[in-house]
Amino acid sequence: MLAVFRTDASGQIGTGHVVRCSTLADALRQSGFECLFVCRTLPADLAESLRVRGHSLHMLPSAPAEGVPAPEHHHPQSHHAHWLGADWKTDAAQTLAVIADRDPDWLIVDHYAIDERWESTLRAAGCRRLMVIDDLADRRHDCDLLLDQNLIAGWARRYDDKVADDCELLLGPAYALLQPIYAELRRRVPPREGPVRRILVYFGGADAENLTGKAVSALVSLGRSDVHVDVVINPAHDHAAAIRTAVDAHSFIVLHEGLPSLAPLMVSADLAIGASGTNSWERCCLGLPTLVVTLAENQKPIAAELDRLGLIRLLGHKDKIEAADLAREIGAVLGGHPFARVDGQIDVDGEGVRRVVAALLAREPLMAELATVEDERLLRKWRRADQSAADKDLRRFREGLRDLDGCCIFSVETADGFPVGQVRFDKANAGWTIDCAFAPLARRFTMESAVLTTAIASHRKIAKGALSFLPARFGLRRSGETQISSASSLKIAICSDAGSWINETAAELVTGWLAERHSVSWVHAADDLPGGDLCFYLSYGRIVGEATRSRYRHNLIVHASDLPKGRGWSPASWLILGGADQIPVTLFEAVDAVDAGPIYLQDSINLDGAELIEDWRALVAQTTSDLANAFVAGYPSVLDKAREQVGEPTMYPRRRAQDSLLDSEQSIAAQFNQLRIVDNDSYPAFFRHNGKEFILKILPR
Repeated sequence: MLAVFRTDASGQIGTGHVVRCSTLADALRQSGFECLFVCRTLPADLAESLRVRGHSLHMLPSAPAEGVPAPEHHHPQSHHAHWLGADWKTDAAQTLAVIADRDPDWLIVDHYAIDERWESTLRAAGCRRLMVIDDLADRRHDCDLLLDQNLIAGWARRYDDKVADDCELLLGPAYALLQPIYAELRRRVPPREGPVRRILVYFGGADAENLTGKAVSALVSLGRSDVHVDVVINPAHDHAAAIRTAVDAHSFIVLHEGLPSLAPLMVSADLAIGASGTNSWERCCLGLPTLVVTLAENQKPIAAELDRLGLIRLLGHKDKIEAADLAREIGAVLGGHPFARVDGQIDVDGEGVRRVVAALLAREPLMAELATVEDERLLRKWRRADQSAADKDLRRFREGLRDLDGCCIFSVETADGFPVGQVRFDKANAGWTIDCAFAPLARRFTMESAVLTTAIASHRKIAKGALSFLPARFGLRRSGETQISSASSLKIAICSDAGSWINETAAELVTGWLAERHSVSWVHAADDLPGGDLCFYLSYGRIVGEATRSRYRHNLIVHASDLPKGRGWSPASWLILGGADQIPVTLFEAVDAVDAGPIYLQDSINLDGAELIEDWRALVAQTTSDLANAFVAGYPSVLDKAREQVGEPTMYPRRRAQDSLLDSEQSIAAQFNQLRIVDNDSYPAFFRHNGKEFILKILPR
């Protein structure tokens, strides 16, 4: 499917139209659409940003000065006609020339200079469905869908006489086209309390009057170096050089240019200073109080309504505001003057893009089933998590929610929404500390270990780089056991491949060792190992040299073979392929020679011959866990059990994808062991017949 966007950005138009369209395009691409942008070549047109996001782009030629249309005083769109860079007929013809052979499923227009004349021309030429994104309600449209995300007095009836009766209207901030990160962060950002310690200044992509510079001057004049200030500008800002110079002279002000998203800075901020454009809904979504200066006529009614509702403080229009005015208002807020907080009086939950995509897909007969319904359960979950923590440490909880890099909180509930517990990771110099809080229900059914294991596994996917966990600071029990204590705390590490099947078991090992008051690191690259007492290499497919191993007192490997027989790659697979009904598992010391170190512990797994890869891997994983736990529990006396490998060694080669080739001339029964060791997803069994290859997947019934 193809969606074509007709929109523009420039120093005069601003960047908001292209930014919100690119956000919608990103979401449509995830639903199977190809997206093509048709934009006119203008100063600061954001063409490069669209290319970076991977969308197709066609730039219409810039128009010579004499080619720009004069205002049409007899037509309602005259005020913005010159923004198009050509008269509407020329622009419509140029757009048609681009898409004539493409047959778009949707034509999406976000442009104040386009009205029903342009739209009807494109529709008559074969554009099947047309959507308009508007903020003004000052002209008629010929479209199937109309989106106006703004909150203005009388907003529900603004388009009564401006669209056909069968046009579907998507009105209000519930449809605000915000980047997905806003919905995600809204769930973790608590109400702001206490004094203002951090301020965000952003006046949009086009700030011709340099309100940004005035805000910087105002903040400098206040002399409040105890308040951190983040200033964001478009690199093409007309006054960028002067702003850079002003900011460089003051360490408490940091300048950011060309950010992909303002969300992280909004989460950290206690106060914003900005305009009343599309950023209004981002700030409302994250509950960020704002001092607002309007930069355009269409911003005035939006700001007036938000000010009436107490959601912002409207300072006035750009031509009435000077640095002294900003300094006075900012000083009042810093001095503790009461200030309205964004407290949910309007619903800006960040899910607007999902709703708009659902409305577009609902018009596609083959895609209608993908349209989603509202799901507030996740929001309720986080609100309950907030409430459950309030009695104990609400302030710390809320500060953690706003610390995107240093804190990660998982809230757990039953399927019917009953709170079970919470797992919190806080970054420290030596790694991550872990705190848990569990409801009596969880402790009654000894769920703590399972919950923490799931949280650790999830945190591994979110956090970047190596993970180091400090000893747990809570009374955690293994399921069915009393609290385990260790005579001495060890520094233990696990090194596994990032995509390994052993990682679920590795997470369980981390949980158990933390419960025993050990410090635990978990890495996917040996170079990241921090050093300590014991390191376990579990399903790690690279050679680790002596320099790395020297960081630990002992380096342990668990191998599914009866060493020295079966050194090398995938020993369990080779044993099953050979018809073995038992898999020996050995824990031994890593040395320079591959799989040649002294043996500490051994166990074995009995097979009935029907286990598929998921089954026997689970058995190997459990035995691996048992041996690793036994070594840690018995350390250091377990070292006395060390014995050198005896006998003639054998070596298994690495298995390759082509080793999953079946012989189409043989029976399934004759090749069943081969089917037992193939991975249906990563390296499935296949056979060749009549010059073609066919994949065969086997699943238990």
